Amino acid sequence: MNVITIIRSLLACRNGMAVTEAAFFAPIFVLSGLAVFDLGVAGSKRMQLDQALRAGAQVSMINVTDELEIMNATLAALGESELGEVDQGDGLCEPYKTCVNVDYSCECSSGVASPCNQLCVSSGEAPSAYLTIVASRRHEGMLLPDMNLETQIVVQTR
Repeated sequence: MNVITIIRSLLACRNGMAVTEAAFFAPIFVLSGLAVFDLGVAGSKRMQLDQALRAGAQVSMINVTDELEIMNATLAALGESELGEVDQGDGLCEPYKTCVNVDYSCECSSGVASPCNQLCVSSGEAPSAYLTIVASRRHEGMLLPDMNLETQIVVQTR
C-alpha cells in the first residue's frame, strides 16, 4: 500500500464523525444554555425589585414623608430586613442585600425645582411633589459580569 492510498482511505472513512461533531458543538450549547439561564435569573431579580417598589409606593400614599417606613416596606416585600449599602470600590450594592434610596422633591409647573413649603413664584400655585424610590441589587452572574440591577418608581403626591 502506498501513501496516497492510505490518505484516500482515511479521508473516505466516516467512523467517529458524530463524536467529533458532538465534541465540537457541546461546549457551545452548554455555554449558550448557561447564558440564557443567567439572563433569566437577572430578569427574575429585576421583577422582584419592581414588585417591591410598588409596595413602597403604596406605603407612600399613606405617609408621604416617612422615608424610613417606605424603605422598610420595600425591603419587607423582598423578604429582607437590612438595608444594603453601595460598595465604594465597585459602585455596586452589597452582595445578597438590596440598596434603597427615597428622594422627595418638588417642582413648579414650569419644570423648575422649588422648595416644597413655598408657592411657585411664576404661578403662585403650590409646587407638584414627587417621591422617587430607587432600588438596586447586585447580580453576580455565572457568565455575565457583576452588575447592579436597578429600577425606580416616581410617585406624584401633590
